[in-house]
Amino acid sequence: MTLKSRDLIFIAIVVFVVGGLWYLSTRNKAMPMPPTPPHLTAKTREECLQCHLPAKLAELELQHKHPGKWRDERVNCTLCHKPPQGAKVQNPGAANQ
Repeated sequence: MTLKSRDLIFIAIVVFVVGGLWYLSTRNKAMPMPPTPPHLTAKTREECLQCHLPAKLAELELQHKHPGKWRDERVNCTLCHKPPQGAKVQNPGAANQ
């Protein structure tokens, strides 16, 4: 059984699409937390929302600059936003995923 050229083109397209999707899924577009005092000690979602007000996050969501995940109380901010170096942030939700 030999592969025809159209079969090879189809396989190449599938590999390209699957590879592209895998590459995009590995990129984290969320900005890391800056190494400032409130971010060095923040451990919970509630601590983040003390400064990052829900109204501002809702505005960013409308501008397509922040996903609506922040509305879900089960999602911790540190799932996407990596803590600064030296910070001791606990991420209880990461074990569940």
